[in-house]
Amino acid sequence: MRISGCILTFLLITAAAAAQKDDEYEDYAADLSDTEPPQFLSVPEEFSVEVGGEITFPCHVQHLGKRQMVFQFNSFTAPSKEKLYFAGTSRISANRRLRKDEHSFTLTNIKRSDAGQYACKLYDPPLQVVHVLRVQYPAMIRRISPDKQHAVKGESVTLQCEAEGNPEPAIHWSRRGGRLPSGSHSEEGLSITLEKIDRREAGTYVCTASNGIGEPSSAEMRIEVEYRPEITTEESILHTGNGDEAKLVCIVHGHPAPTVHWRRGDHLVASDKHLMTHDGEHRHSLIIRDVQDDDFGDYTCSAKNRQGVTEQTVVLTGLPKVPKMTSSPAGGEKETYTLTWETESFSPIVQYRVQFRKVGRGESRNKSAWKDSLYTAKPQRPRHNQPRSSNRVQVMGHAIPNLDPATDYQATVAVENKFGWSPPSPVFQFHTRKEVADGQSASTASTMQSLRTVCVTVLSAVIISAFV
Repeated sequence: MRISGCILTFLLITAAAAAQKDDEYEDYAADLSDTEPPQFLSVPEEFSVEVGGEITFPCHVQHLGKRQMVFQFNSFTAPSKEKLYFAGTSRISANRRLRKDEHSFTLTNIKRSDAGQYACKLYDPPLQVVHVLRVQYPAMIRRISPDKQHAVKGESVTLQCEAEGNPEPAIHWSRRGGRLPSGSHSEEGLSITLEKIDRREAGTYVCTASNGIGEPSSAEMRIEVEYRPEITTEESILHTGNGDEAKLVCIVHGHPAPTVHWRRGDHLVASDKHLMTHDGEHRHSLIIRDVQDDDFGDYTCSAKNRQGVTEQTVVLTGLPKVPKMTSSPAGGEKETYTLTWETESFSPIVQYRVQFRKVGRGESRNKSAWKDSLYTAKPQRPRHNQPRSSNRVQVMGHAIPNLDPATDYQATVAVENKFGWSPPSPVFQFHTRKEVADGQSASTASTMQSLRTVCVTVLSAVIISAFV
């Protein structure tokens, strides 16, 4: 028993000595690691992350030993103000969105204010790895020009916007409901200038910023252009007849909205017989019911605003309109040609004037003197079961005899009703029948000529008997 106790004591002493050697070895190993210079294994990186995203900053270092690494932040907006987040494993500044992993730091739910430099640092010896975080966020537009501008016709107007965002946004201009004054649908730039503006440039202009992040951002600006009234008429000369209803129309544009009235001579049009209407936009009408002879004449549409006064005249007349030729330029007879035309007249045509002359061939194209003749028109029968207005188009014709074969002529026609003469028709070119084309057989030519002669003769007889 005494020997066994000695052995136990020896074993305990031996174990204690071994444990002491292990502790000394660990301390030695730690001291040895402190003597090795630390080195960052991570390299500086630049990150671009959208708002709301997440990023991990690597901070791997070897031979750290008992040294403490710090993690700090320098904002782009205030680079001189450092914010210390971690020193070793201790959290210095509270940021619930930032967590420390073994060899990295992770930032979640990124905000625009998080953009800046993130440094992993050692102070003994001084070492650091600096990461850069750029936060991407959608474009945001801001008006520089007022949301509404008033301009006078002829002035120049500049519209301007600015935008922020990352990446840097592009700004495009458009016009609500139409094209830009340049004719394009869109233009790029910080501003747009409208030179010598008029009413056609008035409207709402839109500047839109976009950078591929999120939805584009837009702002609107409205331009209102003040200008003297501008008037156009649907018909500067309105043809009508006794008992009919006449509607004189003028289209008026102006800003501010002009006042409009109708005048005849120096007097305002009386409202007892005349009806003045306005469609709420730009169309102003003067309606004359049951037109009589004393209603014919000149009517003035007058529009006024603070930029000035503009007037336009509409003529109410019972005269016939200019005749319109309907016959073919190629005549079917050698020595006769039948002119046919139609004219619009609310009153019967009482006579007509025909002028014609021969036109020479070749380069000189010599023209003979005009032959001028007046003829009495045969009254037309109204067409049955047709409204009165449909009978105002009157079809007429006249056969011109004793012409030269295969010859070019010119003709013009004017017509007269009880109110007077129409303007002459435009000069009409025609020719009498020319020779048969080469290569056509005699029998074919004879047959075609016979058919043509019969058709022209019948047509001429019908027209002449009906109208002359």
